[in-house]
Amino acid sequence: MIGLIGKKVGMTRIFGQAGESIPVTAIIAGPCRVVQIKTSEKEGYQAIQLGAFDRRKKLVRKPQLGHFSKAGVETKAKLAEFRVGNVGPYRLGQELKVDIFQEGDRVKVTGTSKGKGFAGVVKRWGFAGGPKTHGQSDRHRAPGSIGGASWPSRVWKGMKMAGRMGSERVTILNLKVVKVDLEQNVLLVKGAVPGARNGYLLIQRTTELTSVPISSEKEEEKAKSEGKVEEKLQKVSAPEATAPEAPSSSEEEVPQKEEAAQEVLSEETTDKTEPEKEIAEKSQQPPAPEQVSPEVKSSSTGETPAENSAAQKEEAPEKRAATPEEESTGEKKG
Repeated sequence: MIGLIGKKVGMTRIFGQAGESIPVTAIIAGPCRVVQIKTSEKEGYQAIQLGAFDRRKKLVRKPQLGHFSKAGVETKAKLAEFRVGNVGPYRLGQELKVDIFQEGDRVKVTGTSKGKGFAGVVKRWGFAGGPKTHGQSDRHRAPGSIGGASWPSRVWKGMKMAGRMGSERVTILNLKVVKVDLEQNVLLVKGAVPGARNGYLLIQRTTELTSVPISSEKEEEKAKSEGKVEEKLQKVSAPEATAPEAPSSSEEEVPQKEEAAQEVLSEETTDKTEPEKEIAEKSQQPPAPEQVSPEVKSSSTGETPAENSAAQKEEAPEKRAATPEEESTGEKKG
C-alpha cells in the first residue's frame, strides 16, 4: 500500500473532546517525490519508489545522481519502495504530502528499533532469573538450562539467549491517526512507534488510494501546463485529420450572403412600427403612370391589354384638329 517516508520527532500528548489524555507520536511525513515507477511488465511487480528529505549533491554518489536526474527530482537522503495495486495515478516527480491520510485512518508504522548493545536474557527476553536464596549467589540473572545432555544432545536453533539487542526492523500495526497538519507536514499517531528521535519511518495506509490529491501549487501548474500542451497538440492535428473543404469559387458564397442579407432585412422590418412599414412599402412601389410609357406601365403594373386600350380611348378626345397654319408649316402645337 502507498505511504510516506517520515522522521520521528518525539512523543507528547493531546486532549480529546471529553478531556481525556491521548499519548501521541509526532512524525514529520514528507513531502515525498516519486523517483521511480515499477511495473509488472518490466520488473515483474507494481511499486512506487519515493524519496524524501533533501541532501546535498556533494554527499550523493554518481549512480544515485543519475537515478535522481532521470526522474527530474532533487537529490534525496532516504529512498523507500511501496507496493501498490495500480500505478496509474502516479507519475515521475509527483509530490505526495500528509493529505493522503485523514483523521481516524489506521496505519502501520515501520522503523528501526533503538540499539541496546549486548544484553542478557532478563533484559532481552524478560526471563525471571534464578532464586535469590538457597545458595544461589551468582545465578540471579542467568538463563538456566538450555537443553538436555542425553536428548537432544544439542542446543535447539532459535533458543533465547543473551546477545545483541535492538537495531532491528520493527512494524507496529493498526495505529490510529489522531491529527493531520498539512501546513507543517506533521502526522500525529496514537501510541509509540519504533526508533529513536530523528529516525526514519515508513507510514503505510491499510487501503489503496483511488486518486492522489494534488496539494502543491507547482503540481497544479504542471497539470495545467500539461493539459494546455495536449490541447495544442489536438488543435494542430485536427485540421490534418478532418480538414474542411474550402469553397471552389466565389459563386458559392454569393447565395449565403444574399440569404444573410434577407434575414437581416426581415428582422429589421419586423421591428419597425406601422408608420415605418407604410413608408417602406411606398418606397418599394413602382413609379407613377405619368413618368412611364403605356408599354412599361402595362408590364410593370401587370395591367391587361383591354385596360390599356380603354386608357388610350380616354386620351384620344383630348386631341384637337390642326389649324391651316400648322398644316402649312407642318408643326403642331401641343
